[in-house]
Amino acid sequence: MTHHILIVPGRARLEAADGANLLEVLRSAGYAPAAPCGGAGRCRKCRVTVNGGEALACQTAVGEDMTVEVPACSGEKILTAGQAAPVPVEPVKPGYLIAFDAGTTTLVCFLLSPSGEELAAESMSNPQAPYGADVISRIQQAMDGKMEELTGVLRRGMTELIEKCCGQAGVSPEEIGVISVVGNPCMQQLFLGIPPANLAAVPFVPVLTEAEIRRAEQYLPICPAADLLIVPDVSGYVGADTVAGVLATRMYESKATALMVDIGTNGEMVLIHRGKMTACSTAAGPALEGANIRFGMRGARGAIDHAWLEDSRLRWSVIGGGDASGICGSGMIDIIAALLEQKLLNCRGRIQSTEERDGQRIIPLTSRLYLTQEDIRQVQMAKGAISAGIRLMCAHLGITAADIDEVILAGAFGSFLDPGSACAIGLLPQELSGKIVPAGNIAGAGAKLLALSKSQLAVSQTLARRIEFIELAGFPAFQRTFAKSMMFP
Repeated sequence: MTHHILIVPGRARLEAADGANLLEVLRSAGYAPAAPCGGAGRCRKCRVTVNGGEALACQTAVGEDMTVEVPACSGEKILTAGQAAPVPVEPVKPGYLIAFDAGTTTLVCFLLSPSGEELAAESMSNPQAPYGADVISRIQQAMDGKMEELTGVLRRGMTELIEKCCGQAGVSPEEIGVISVVGNPCMQQLFLGIPPANLAAVPFVPVLTEAEIRRAEQYLPICPAADLLIVPDVSGYVGADTVAGVLATRMYESKATALMVDIGTNGEMVLIHRGKMTACSTAAGPALEGANIRFGMRGARGAIDHAWLEDSRLRWSVIGGGDASGICGSGMIDIIAALLEQKLLNCRGRIQSTEERDGQRIIPLTSRLYLTQEDIRQVQMAKGAISAGIRLMCAHLGITAADIDEVILAGAFGSFLDPGSACAIGLLPQELSGKIVPAGNIAGAGAKLLALSKSQLAVSQTLARRIEFIELAGFPAFQRTFAKSMMFP
């Protein structure tokens, strides 16, 4: 039996077999809400309205004709700007240039003129979001038979961004000569159609270890004349986006002891001391981007993005103004720093109030929003992983966090994060206070350098081989360091 589904807003009409999972139906048609847990029913973020009543799409079977109201996207703040040193313009092929930063949560596309001038920049949330918030979820979905879907929605999203950029600049996609794409190893492999089974089991060996130039038409047919640059990965979880960040900052030439930290869905870090470079990846999870937080959300309209104490009362700002509908990562860090100052949290993260809801202690923020004990725990695990990674990399190079001269904070979260709050809760070691410099979207900046200069592709190969990857779990001190780093100062 076939049922009819009316999607509002927009009044699109779909058909679905009796018993079909509603999230799967919405995914296949491109209407699915975000599902950070991948459809397991844990995150409760795929809420839709079905025939007038609220339901979780992932837990709903189609058993009748339905009218389904899907929440509209609310204008997420996606960072495009990033710092980069200039390079000579010598692309591998003449023509206009496209550079992509393909992140787990966002896609950013840049269009450059043949002389290197930025003509347009467009971005969107990664259309793979309905398949899970993190790379682990995407890998599992790919291995469970969704590989073709994941590759397809990613390529369609990238094609849409190319069309928008070219439309803005009055350029035909057929005039594109070079496309560079950087991303973590999972995003790269899903884009290229390479199953990510290698990233699902020890030793997590990367597939893309050599810089290459391929024809773009096979992957992005909208640009039939373009060459596609394949940027090598350092390891299974430190990818071309990290290499691009190192390129953009030129930290590989630094005489100082410098640390680059990109806190996103995962936490990738690179440390250089006396010319030796080491990198690690931490399982920070998506908590700092709102995915595993009861009222967490991305940095979009309605999100609390910053908070502070004023006359001993907690105040905050909301993206777009008005009432708060959720909390994004930067707001969460500020709120926790304030709660620690008010002694509403102890050093172990225990909420010091007796108010409870659903069997958990909570801290009310508004009549609707509150933090749960599990929310605090999720942030502790994320910040513990980041801090432990920094300290273990330092130990590997024979230094301490106090010896670091400069911290380059990369990515959107790093740009909106208050460094004082980050150090106050121990997300970054307190010894780094006063040394932190936000650098913006340096992965995107590095992608532009790669498109502009063929010499940068050769440098990326050198860097991928030069950077030593360390597996944190292999350190005897890892569990002890991680547990200690979960504590609040």
